[in-house]
Amino acid sequence: MVIKELELKNFRNYSSLNLGFSHSINVIYGKNGYGKTNLLEAMFLCCVGKSFKAQKDAELIQYGKDSYKVKTKIADGICGSISVFYERNKSKYIEIDGVYIEKMRMLFGNLIGLMFSPESIRTVTDGPMYRRRLLDIALCQTNKEYYYDLMMYNRFCEEKGKLLLMGTGYDGLEMEVINENIAGFGAAIAVDRYNFVRELNEIAGKYYSYITDEKESVSMRYFPYIHSFNSAVGEKIAEGDGSDFSVEAVKEDFLRELNDERLIKREREFRKNLIGIQRDDIGMDLCGNSLRSFGSQGQKRSYAIAITLAEMDILKKKSGRTAVLFLDDVLSELDNARKSRIIEMTKNVQTFYTCTEKEMMNTGLAGGASINYIDVEKIR
Repeated sequence: MVIKELELKNFRNYSSLNLGFSHSINVIYGKNGYGKTNLLEAMFLCCVGKSFKAQKDAELIQYGKDSYKVKTKIADGICGSISVFYERNKSKYIEIDGVYIEKMRMLFGNLIGLMFSPESIRTVTDGPMYRRRLLDIALCQTNKEYYYDLMMYNRFCEEKGKLLLMGTGYDGLEMEVINENIAGFGAAIAVDRYNFVRELNEIAGKYYSYITDEKESVSMRYFPYIHSFNSAVGEKIAEGDGSDFSVEAVKEDFLRELNDERLIKREREFRKNLIGIQRDDIGMDLCGNSLRSFGSQGQKRSYAIAITLAEMDILKKKSGRTAVLFLDDVLSELDNARKSRIIEMTKNVQTFYTCTEKEMMNTGLAGGASINYIDVEKIR
């Protein structure tokens, strides 16, 4: 699938824009602050329905305006266009081929995109929230059941949190029902995450090895915050074992934990939900040591890029379609050899690069691929 055109109205710093793209490599270049990343943000919005930067849709509206519109025209996809409208203080409105969709999950899978931005490095350097977000975005785009499970899990966790804030005065039967649902949805999410990380570890390791000319090795492992799951598969996760795990078995063990009297006492004391997939993490190692603690900026950036490319392979395997790649400022802090290998790996995929100078994308590095250069200062 490829994005043929992008139309914007009152989005960020663009009053009005209609821009066509190449099916191969597109390089958006220009000075900082001129709106390079805004173009990627708009296209990615049509993939997942929300910005990878802004917390609120109102932040995307051009200053002094009351609404924005983003539309992508798509070739070789299961739909021809996706439009996102938002008017200040109203609900977001999304259309696929001109038809309004009522549920966000109906958007996923129509336009599959993967985003690398400077923020992506936080997947490696910062807290577990960023690694969980990586898993959720990737899994939601190819598994609508995962999105539903995640939505329901969060909803029941919120309900449990409200009961726990009541102290000891809550309804015990209501808590039992909530825990039953948390265990069911949480088990399904944990198994999906485990299987995804297992695949991601193998493929990202190969990409990283290629980027670094096979001079370094990396690995990742999933750490679910469900103790029974952790103890049952911990060794196998660390060893990259390919075993499959029953959702029902995980649910049964998870529910047993949630109903444990010692945990119930602690949750009442702290008035918060203390275990579950909302605390999951992924461990990442470089040559046997923590990448977060011992890796250089270049190594961390290289692994974050390798993870993005690995996600592309997995999503293609699951959906049968190749994701569009959005690579924002991906080449900074990398030497020419690593830049060359990254560009070589993306030349057969529709890829959007951003950079400050056109010369950063030397055509000699692209292995003969055609490159469409877009001067962001000329299109505003």
